[in-house]
Amino acid sequence: MNRRTSLRPFVSLVLAILAFGVTAPLDAQEQATGRIVGRIIDLSTGLGLSDDGIQVVGTTLGTMSGIDGRYTISNVPSGTVTLHARRLGYQPKTVTGILLESGASLQQNVGLQAATVQLQTLEVTADAERGSVNSAIDAQRNATGIVSAVSAEQMSRSPDSDAAAAVQRVSGVTVQDGKYVAVRGLGERYTTTSLNGTRLPSSEPERKVVPLDLFPSGLLQSITTSKTFTPDQSGDFSGASVDIRTREFPAERQISYSLSMGYNDRATGKDVVAAPSEALDWLGFGAENRALPAVVAGAGHLTSNPTQGDYNSVVNAFRNTWSTETRSGTPNMSMGVSAGGNDPVFGRRIGYVGTMTYSRNQEVRANDLRAFAIPDGSGGEQATEQFVGSTGRSSVLWGGLVNLSMLLGTGSRLSLNNTFTRSADNEARDELGIDEDDAREIRIQRLEYVERFMRSTQLAGEHQIGERNRFDWSLTAAGVTREEPDRSELIYAFDNDGSAFLYNVPEAALRTFANVTEDSYGASGNYAIRFGDIGREHAVKFGAMGRYTTRDAEQTPYDIRSASLPLDERKQSAETIFDGRYAQASDSVFVVNVLFQG
Repeated sequence: MNRRTSLRPFVSLVLAILAFGVTAPLDAQEQATGRIVGRIIDLSTGLGLSDDGIQVVGTTLGTMSGIDGRYTISNVPSGTVTLHARRLGYQPKTVTGILLESGASLQQNVGLQAATVQLQTLEVTADAERGSVNSAIDAQRNATGIVSAVSAEQMSRSPDSDAAAAVQRVSGVTVQDGKYVAVRGLGERYTTTSLNGTRLPSSEPERKVVPLDLFPSGLLQSITTSKTFTPDQSGDFSGASVDIRTREFPAERQISYSLSMGYNDRATGKDVVAAPSEALDWLGFGAENRALPAVVAGAGHLTSNPTQGDYNSVVNAFRNTWSTETRSGTPNMSMGVSAGGNDPVFGRRIGYVGTMTYSRNQEVRANDLRAFAIPDGSGGEQATEQFVGSTGRSSVLWGGLVNLSMLLGTGSRLSLNNTFTRSADNEARDELGIDEDDAREIRIQRLEYVERFMRSTQLAGEHQIGERNRFDWSLTAAGVTREEPDRSELIYAFDNDGSAFLYNVPEAALRTFANVTEDSYGASGNYAIRFGDIGREHAVKFGAMGRYTTRDAEQTPYDIRSASLPLDERKQSAETIFDGRYAQASDSVFVVNVLFQG
């Protein structure tokens, strides 16, 4: 009896070990799986193929491709995997050498070639099917018109910080002023810009072009430039169309960071011309501190018999900032963070990606020549009013996106794309030249701060109807604002003794306030039908696109005259002249004129 009792703990321990030995391999086997996602495409057209069979060789795991050729195979045993894709009328393909880690998601695209006769199975390695550069080349090769594309992979290998810098690598494309695209020598007015297939409003007061420096390269998937008109382009297409596509979600959950620094030996650490800054300029929120003063706004356009007190109140209300500064140049820098993946939510897989980027750059132009060209009477031109000077610009650009995507069955996909960007340029220019009217040397100092904000929200759907019918649609709301608050221009002339004084001419002391707001709402739908034998297929596409836009622009310059101020007083700095000492209640020095009302 005692012997039996003493064996019970030993027997229990043995049974526990056996149970663990049986269940542990099963648990490990259940956990040692992963997921494979991707697309099956037609190599001759670059289009996704739906209802294609794809199977993990050596297992019973497989599925059929859905909308745009997308597929997902779950619970695939980890290790080296081989995929086999087949479709009637195409060469079957086996992709070998795929390494799938436990618990990971792997993206693997498979391209099929149309076949007119029965061929043997074609085997390729996994690496041959990857690479977004190839997709960009396919888009150019298979396009109906003349198309050039820049992919995210190409942008990641270059120092380009925004879309304007990236698109200038396309042949036939030039970028003016670092932001405006001109294609094949045509001006920017002939180029339209769209985001994810929908037209973007312009933030420029006198141009319809969209400045591409608004879009950080870290937010972009591709930039496609169409140089010929096709019926699916907008009706006002005349020269070229630039379509910017934002990033899509990755196959597996991931987080990435980036940080870069740049050194300019002509600016970094050197004394450069610069504009005075405000507290939040580094975030692109400096317009509020430069906004039109309430006193000036309340005075209106000064057309209702203003008094000297009204003039003095307006002068005292302006920021007392006129002159350029000399500052040590700072290095350029940029940083970004992005997170994305796709996870099951309420029984459906939701793809997501979120990205934030920030960059700060400094640009310096020394010995910059500015002049006006007039006819010389013999068919040529001659330069007049020449000015030579330096320009310093400090730029901030940051933005983000949140994109979501969900598959509905195997034939439909819904996407919600949200993008915003904010930029600010704080520029100072200091130049010398000759006033053609008085033949007197003058100095012009200009301070200009421009702040821009762009937002876009798009809901889009793609639907595969059978094997040869496809329908896609989109609804978009977008808007831009451009604020140019408190732009100042100051003109000093030089006396015979070399001293400088505030010039007694119109617009010698000028303050300008301007802003542009544009909102745009668009809807589009396209239906495509493919017909003909496999390998010699044709497609017919028809659809409609509509856009509703509202735009408001305003610009008001204030010219401050001081004709009664003595010459000796004019030789003081502008910050001294306009600090309020000559705009007391008893003073009658200044007169303010509104030059433009709009």
